[in-house]
Amino acid sequence: MNHPSQEDLLGYVLGALDAQEQRELQQQLDQLPDSEEQLLAIKASLSPLDLLDTPGHRPGLARRTCELVANYDAIEAAERLRFLDDCEAFANSPSRPSVGSIPSDSNSIADILVWADDADTAMTDERPIQAASTAAGSASSDQTSKLIPSDRRFSLNPTSWSMMDMWIGVACLAILAGILFPVVSWGRYQSRLMACQDNLRQVGNAFMLYSSNNDNQFVAIPADGNLSASGCYGPILKDAGLLNDDSLLACAGLGSSVAPVFIPTCQQVLAAATRTEINHYHQTMGGHYGYSMGHCEDSQYVAPRNGGQTFVVLLADRPSTEQPGRTSLNHRGVGQNCLFADGRVGFVKGHAYGNDALFENDYGVVAPGSSEFDNVIAPSHLSPTLGIQMNTAPNE
Repeated sequence: MNHPSQEDLLGYVLGALDAQEQRELQQQLDQLPDSEEQLLAIKASLSPLDLLDTPGHRPGLARRTCELVANYDAIEAAERLRFLDDCEAFANSPSRPSVGSIPSDSNSIADILVWADDADTAMTDERPIQAASTAAGSASSDQTSKLIPSDRRFSLNPTSWSMMDMWIGVACLAILAGILFPVVSWGRYQSRLMACQDNLRQVGNAFMLYSSNNDNQFVAIPADGNLSASGCYGPILKDAGLLNDDSLLACAGLGSSVAPVFIPTCQQVLAAATRTEINHYHQTMGGHYGYSMGHCEDSQYVAPRNGGQTFVVLLADRPSTEQPGRTSLNHRGVGQNCLFADGRVGFVKGHAYGNDALFENDYGVVAPGSSEFDNVIAPSHLSPTLGIQMNTAPNE
């Protein structure tokens, strides 16, 4: 007969074998005395494990138990002493009828409660004692509340807020909001202003490349046809491969309150057959900016040229009819970003650059300027040929 293995004997001791395996192993043990000795040796080697399950033998248990009992007794003793002191102080109060002192043999809270009931029976014009219901020394709370302002009597919790605290907190929050909101709003305004300037710089690069390929002349507005509008610079730069991103003609100062900018190609504009389509392209093909109407020489329209002029405005935030002097609304009506003929970008407050109005010529009309330095930035749908005769140019 085969001797049982060490694994089987260990499983037998630990109770890890099923009923059939236990019966077979028991039969082997009955027939093999030396296997039974091995089983006893295994049990002896596992005997220290039994001590871990024996109550009272876990390391540190006795010490922890003594500490818990000592702490509990100290807390209970402190609570009892405080309760007895509060009750005695209440009994000796001049405003309370004397019904005898606290019994000297009072060793429990129950004795104190019985004494408190006897004292309440003798009172005729005083409210009943409050301490008997809590056993925690709240008998002095009635006297303490007389020292607390009426607006704080709703709670004795030191972390609670009074109505005054709440009003002060609200006032502090309002002041903080009044300080932070303008700062955040101004920061957002400045960020959008800078984003608009970045767009204009890239569009300015496109204008410079266009002028270098067209005898230093910037985009000229056609005299007639579907492209005869100030916003024609958008499709013309796009067809020249110089404007690959329509969003460059979108002013960041308007945020998401307006529809995305879509710049058509020259072919799309020229293919427009109805007046509705043509008007739509004229209104949108310049994006959120206005383009220079050039100036007039001998009753002829002259497109702006790339001569490095520092006072000639080539492109700017589109004008409005709602602001004095047609100041742009792209940046809260404060002013407009301007792209100058020398490629420089700057912000101009109000509606004038120096003494020169940006959106009207020297005669006060929206038409080509009286000279090269007479800036007139027109909205996308206007044509310079409509006001080519000086002093008779129609208003927008």
